[in-house]
Parts: sequence; C-alpha cells; structure tokens
Amino acid sequence: MEIRISDELKDSGLIIGHLVIENLENKKNPNKGMEKLLKSLRNNVKENPDSFLNKDELKAYSEFINSVDSVIESKNVGPNILINLILEKGYLPNISRVVDCMNIISIKSGLTISIWDKDNIKGDIIYKLTEGGERYWPFMGDEVKLLKGELAAFDDEKVLCLVRYRDSKYAPVTLETKNIVVHIQGVKGITKESVEKALNELENLLVENTGGTAIKKKIIE
Repeated sequence: MEIRISDELKDSGLIIGHLVIENLENKKNPNKGMEKLLKSLRNNVKENPDSFLNKDELKAYSEFINSVDSVIESKNVGPNILINLILEKGYLPNISRVVDCMNIISIKSGLTISIWDKDNIKGDIIYKLTEGGERYWPFMGDEVKLLKGELAAFDDEKVLCLVRYRDSKYAPVTLETKNIVVHIQGVKGITKESVEKALNELENLLVENTGGTAIKKKIIE
C-alpha cells in the first residue's frame, strides 16, 4: 500500500501522518487505564474549554474549511465536535477502544484523524481534489455527491474521507477489525512537528490498549 499526495496539492501545506497497526483486538469497553485517561480529559475540557477550543490547529482547519466550497454545510472540524460534545453532554460515548483512542488524541492535539479497516482498503491511498460527483457517505450522515475541488482521500475504488469533515462508512472500524490504517491530516498552518507528536502518542495509546503491533509509520508531505 502506497500513500500519495497528488501533484496539484504539493504546495497546499497538506501533511499526512501514516500509521499501520496489525493483529489488534478492538474491544467495546475501555480498560481502567483508558477510563482514567478519559475522565481526566473530560475534566480538563470542562475546566479549561478555551485552551482546547482556541488551539492554533483548529484555527488552521477553520481557515481551510472556509477557503473551499463543499457539499457539506457543517464547518465544525472533528476535534471541535468532540470538545463541544463534552461541554454540552458532559461525556464522550464509548464506541470502541480504537475509536476512543483516536478521540482522545484528536481532542488533545486539535488534529483531525482518520482510522480505517485495512482489510477494506483496495490498493493505494491518494489525497487529491475531487472531480465532482464522487459518492461520499459520512458517518452520521446521508450519502452525497461531492462537488468539484473538494480535498478527499481515495483508495482505488472509493472515497475514504473528506478532510474537512469525517471518514466515510465504506471502510469502517468495527469490533471485528484486526488491522487498521491511521491517518492524521494537517493542513496549511499546522506543523509537521505537531502531526508527528500526535501520531506517536496515538501509536503508543493504540498499541497499549489493543495489543496490536505497529508495522509502518511515516510522514508524507
């Protein structure tokens, strides 16, 4: 599996943190260590919301989202949605250990993260601008056709994610998933160092809590 950024995006500031973990066990409920980490994160968000909502990374995503037209009306990026969920509901729902690890690091770093079932990815992954009309089925949403010029990740068959929004339902992580591909997506204004730091933290958290083995990790610019 190769990971590429199309030539048209070479000067866009797009940075991808790529990680592959295999032979994991994705359980439904968090262990005691994760529960403690989730509780601490919830409390920190409630006590110091501005320190999370005013991150430079979220400002960079906001500028990116406002710079292009999209079929998706929402302008809330993933970390912002998670932070507001804690502020409004008081908690984060436990989805699975893989997804919970992703949400923890996304909130802490202010970065958008995609995780896919590796066995449902066909061929290589490329980040490119849409031609218009590609089908995209986001989590918690209906299937839509993308506009021309939207930034998305594709495998050889389908849209894996819309960078400004969410992963698609075409390669979802489930409790039966054993192998995953993780991508942290930085846009213009986000540093390589912040992507690398979040990728390392997520790798450690996933390996510790799912028992998987990291077999590949790199930064693509």
